[in-house]
Amino acid sequence: MIAGSAGDLSNLSGKEEFSQEKKVNQRKDCLELIQTKGSVMTSEKTEIVVVGGGPAGLVCAGSLIEAGHQVLLLEADSRLGGRLKTDRHEGFLLDRGFQVLQKAYPAARELLDYPRLDLKSYPAGARVRANNRFAVLADPLRHPGYLWPTLTAGICTFADRVRLLRLAYQVSRGPVEELFAGPETMARDFLVNYGFSSKMIDHFFTPFLAGICLDPEIQVTDRFLLFVLRMFAQGDVAVPAQGMEEIPKQLAEKIPAENILLDAPVHSLVGTTAILGDGRRITAEALVIATPAPETVRLLDLPALTESCREICFYFSADQPPIDDALLILNGEGQGLINSVMLPSLVSPAYAPPDKTLIAVVVPGVQRASLTDLEQTVRDELATWFGAQVFSWKILKSYDIRHALTRPVPPTANPFQINHDLGDGRFVCGEYSNLPSIQWSMLSGQITAKQVSSSLSGR
Repeated sequence: MIAGSAGDLSNLSGKEEFSQEKKVNQRKDCLELIQTKGSVMTSEKTEIVVVGGGPAGLVCAGSLIEAGHQVLLLEADSRLGGRLKTDRHEGFLLDRGFQVLQKAYPAARELLDYPRLDLKSYPAGARVRANNRFAVLADPLRHPGYLWPTLTAGICTFADRVRLLRLAYQVSRGPVEELFAGPETMARDFLVNYGFSSKMIDHFFTPFLAGICLDPEIQVTDRFLLFVLRMFAQGDVAVPAQGMEEIPKQLAEKIPAENILLDAPVHSLVGTTAILGDGRRITAEALVIATPAPETVRLLDLPALTESCREICFYFSADQPPIDDALLILNGEGQGLINSVMLPSLVSPAYAPPDKTLIAVVVPGVQRASLTDLEQTVRDELATWFGAQVFSWKILKSYDIRHALTRPVPPTANPFQINHDLGDGRFVCGEYSNLPSIQWSMLSGQITAKQVSSSLSGR
């Protein structure tokens, strides 16, 4: 269910709850905006336009519709979802770049129906490649079978294990907002001051954080680190059984098809008027920009607040898995292109045909070499981990995602206190000036919907 009923948003905006009859009439008004034949616009006005059909835009549009507003969602692609898309290829499910859902995300718990997504969880831990061998770090409470490998892992000290348990307990207490309220320090400085050994920081925390923020330089602060640790401590990492695109599909159920216009890239904005690529003009009382940060910067002619983090994801098919469990594999060697290796089909069998294994390999950062050359380098690295079998793996597809995430450099925004109202009826929603993750995209959508509704009620 979308968070915030019609009554919730109406109370925030000072409106009375919309009657069912009024909602039906507004849906008819929105229907008049679009002719089904060729999607030709017959009117140039609507109450609210949301530009962008990723999680933030979907949550924002769905919340506003539940509040009784007339909304038109514009999406440049032929499919909703933004970067949360899953391609079907030769019987495999390939998410566009390796992605997961933290089940403990507060907004996801509130907005998504987990049973319907049929979430499949990864084991709570990681297999770290360091010093030319694998070491396991796992939660022994959730996976008692990993207790001995975790205790004997050579990448950390016994004191490191105790500190990690203590830190996980500390960050799980109190409201999550408190993690963003105090002063911040760089993540590595925090870990050093907390007492973690250099080998624990270098072999585990560095590749762990680099994989999450896709930034090998890990310029994140303790705010980012502590939130991530809290999510890992409170819930599993999972994927929907049929791929990550099931998440935006579920969010889109709150938006009638007639309120969505696909293949509708926005060329430019004039006030609260969206000018589409084909020259059509749609004017609204309120305009919400819920596009990726580079597109938001372009449309609003704003300064770029952050840089983009790039991800190259290689998908391979193998007859047998290289290891016998689905633990995340991290590169803790401190060198090489690879950050992580995952086996999604060991988590959800639907990701691969019955006799095959799907292997995802993530290379973060900007690489100048061609994808063909990178693939060979990646195979060579993998061969030092798993042996000559990797040269028989079939490459299925590679994704070069130039803007996979915004680089979360300090000062870190407090996502609970961001004002999404730019004034003059325009709002920004999503990752621009926010933190990158499904959690913050969804929360941004909720907050923006309330601010839009409140703004319109005051006119």
